[in-house]
Amino acid sequence: MFWPQENTGSGQYTRQLWQNLFPLNQTAPPEDRVEYTLLGFEPGVPLADLPADRKQTGQVPSAVQRGGDNAIKLWWEQTGLPGLASTAHKQGRGYDVIHWPYFAASLKQPPPPAATIITIHDLIPLVLPEYAPSLPLKAYFKLVSRAARQATLILADSEHSRQDILRLLKLPEDRVETVYLGTDERYKPGLLAEDERQALLQKYGLKGAERVIFYIGGFDRRKNVPLLIEAFARALPRLKEIEQSEGDERPWTLAIAGKAHSTNSAMYPDLKAVAAKFLPAADADRIKFMGRVDEEDKLGLYRAAEMFVFPSRYEGFGLDPLDALACGIPTICSDASSLPELMGQAARLVGPYRVEEWTGAIVDLAANPAKRQELADAGPGQAARFGWQKTAERTLELYHAANCIMTQSR
Repeated sequence: MFWPQENTGSGQYTRQLWQNLFPLNQTAPPEDRVEYTLLGFEPGVPLADLPADRKQTGQVPSAVQRGGDNAIKLWWEQTGLPGLASTAHKQGRGYDVIHWPYFAASLKQPPPPAATIITIHDLIPLVLPEYAPSLPLKAYFKLVSRAARQATLILADSEHSRQDILRLLKLPEDRVETVYLGTDERYKPGLLAEDERQALLQKYGLKGAERVIFYIGGFDRRKNVPLLIEAFARALPRLKEIEQSEGDERPWTLAIAGKAHSTNSAMYPDLKAVAAKFLPAADADRIKFMGRVDEEDKLGLYRAAEMFVFPSRYEGFGLDPLDALACGIPTICSDASSLPELMGQAARLVGPYRVEEWTGAIVDLAANPAKRQELADAGPGQAARFGWQKTAERTLELYHAANCIMTQSR
């Protein structure tokens, strides 16, 4: 099934999973082949590129549509999907396994003999209570937590997430499996021609000659971007000294890509105000807010950067820093939650609350091309441990396992 948030981590996961699952049938013996159907809803479900026999859509009632995205989401999870599953069952084409690709599920169990698998990317609303501040949100996460406890199997993106799930949802060890996500195959080391690099940076408001310290990701509080801005501002005097000592006029610049999903200042700090607080007006152009970048430009932006920075306080997996490693970009990354699992020894790890250490790490890498090269060389090998084909292969094994569990329980 599918929830249409294409640009989110769960949206990327769903797209990559189905693109890598389907080809596995081509090499599987006939008795092991799986018939997949993606379930979604109209309007807005981006399944148009799929064959008609691989998708099934429901129509969101107009009254629900008027309630906005949250109402549609709740309707789909608790009414729309169960209705599609029930209809398919009555027509003699029921499902053996139903896979929710994000932390949600219906309290109403699908018709037998369907097993239920839920991928829980993280438990942010339970680990960080500020992410569920209202009574409706608290009630929603209580609802989906209860539904998750009824699932046949839970898939976690990392061992850290798995331990959170076991602890907070109080599930037995054998019900939760770690299935790592992966990097897109397009992310690999490479050089941009100088004119191509300049044009790409200028597209997003830079001058094109900067030495870029790159961040891409969310702007909500757990992403910790204000700390990054403060650390860079503190590092700037030393960065200027490095420019002078090297005789290199290209200015070190922090380039921040992304866009806030809400105007709620409690969850999405005003990053431009933060930058104005820590940088004098004369240095304002040393931090550039690039806005949301086109998907096809991400590879070039990684390659245009001298280093990548990712100070997040909590990640279930962390696709962006792993993509940076795959591109051979020297990376400074938080040592919180799942990130050390992914980064290994291929990134400089720093505590997410230690602004002085972030300042020192930025200056250290800027001043030491050899250290940057060492990290650049280590990154692709570390990233290669995580691939979407591996994700699909392990997920397919667990589809079969969940089906066996349900068969044996009948």
